[in-house]
Amino acid sequence: MQIEIKYWVLFFLSTLLSIVITKRVMRLAVKYDAVDKPAHRKVHRSIIPLWGGAGIYASFFITLFFYWLFSGLFGHALKLNDSLLARKLLGLFTGGTILVVLGLIDDKWGLPPKAKLLGQTIVALIVIYFGVRIMGVTIPFWHKYLQFNIIISVVITLIWIVALINSMNFIDGIDGLAGGIAFIGCLAFFVVAYFKPPDSGYYIAGKVSYFISVISIILAGSCLGFLRFNFNPARVFMGDGGSMFLGLMLAAMSIIGSFKGVTAITLFTPALILTVPIFDIVFAVYRRWKNQTPVSQADKKHLHHRLLAFGLSQKQAVILLYAVALIFAGLAVVLS
Repeated sequence: MQIEIKYWVLFFLSTLLSIVITKRVMRLAVKYDAVDKPAHRKVHRSIIPLWGGAGIYASFFITLFFYWLFSGLFGHALKLNDSLLARKLLGLFTGGTILVVLGLIDDKWGLPPKAKLLGQTIVALIVIYFGVRIMGVTIPFWHKYLQFNIIISVVITLIWIVALINSMNFIDGIDGLAGGIAFIGCLAFFVVAYFKPPDSGYYIAGKVSYFISVISIILAGSCLGFLRFNFNPARVFMGDGGSMFLGLMLAAMSIIGSFKGVTAITLFTPALILTVPIFDIVFAVYRRWKNQTPVSQADKKHLHHRLLAFGLSQKQAVILLYAVALIFAGLAVVLS
């Protein structure tokens, strides 16, 4: 099955916009001294501009806006039901904007961990309010759907979103890692949504898969354009705004895609696709709990730090983690 030309156009447009916008953002970051300076727990040895995540955010929504403007098909999908698609997209735009602004402020002036966690929680609740919510789960292999009541649904969704936001933030420690993992994840979501459409009778299920395929391919292009400047040796970092935005988008795609009837995408699928960041945050929380240190306290024991400690270069460590991510993403596609 061939990929329709519109998806290639969206991919290359978002990639080009990301490159152009990121170059501009790099100059702004230097101008306003929003830079990352070498420190004990950091692996770079020179001053690197931050705010690169703004390029990912801007190229994603600008591309999406142009597609909505010029494509009656996607416009129809968004207008199908405000509570199902357009409303969700508005929630993602609102929440994503807040996270990026929060990250820009943190990169420039620094924010206490509790303030960032509060911001992430508020964003998650906003997104939930706009309809991005885990209504239930499809049990793998049995295809049984377990419906949640409203309280359990909100609590599980809140934990899932905040966890993925922080998981992407945690792995953003060496050149190209977070952006590359997000790129692989987006491609995996696209493949599942595009090549494995739902076989249920739900009309909205097909629209949801179409929705996921569009936003995942656009976000993949935005990540690739950013990687042009972020792969080792990095010339820009995405900063907290970028990593938190990517975490939110990946969490949202997994939740929206798990809509009842979209049998190809369950929460089991994104759990496999995002194995690397999920594994890292689970063990980071366990490690800090075991050592009786605050969860927010940074250390040099993340996956990428351990690989560097084994003697791997940044490029070797990133490529190895890319390979692991590709393996699990491929497994998710096969099992979906």
